Amino acid sequence: MLKVTAFLLLLFLALLALRALRLFLAALLGSGSSRRSSSRAIEGEMVRDPVCGVWIDRRLALSAGSGPHAVPVCSEACRQAAESSTRKWAP
Repeated sequence: MLKVTAFLLLLFLALLALRALRLFLAALLGSGSSRRSSSRAIEGEMVRDPVCGVWIDRRLALSAGSGPHAVPVCSEACRQAAESSTRKWAP
């Protein structure tokens, strides 16, 4: 039992040392971890899709309509639904 406990403790310390080394090298090279870079990619202004109600990043949204009446939508299906609803009410 003592050998198993010692092995698990050494394994934990080795993994901790590897994680610290990875973070040190990432800081040294100036590149963040993949979690940081992916979270940076989704930061931005969030807008709500008027068709289905999903919140999306404005930079990733598709545009339904044109000009001042353009609205951000999350998918091609929502774009088609939004454009068909605006055509019904257009003069």
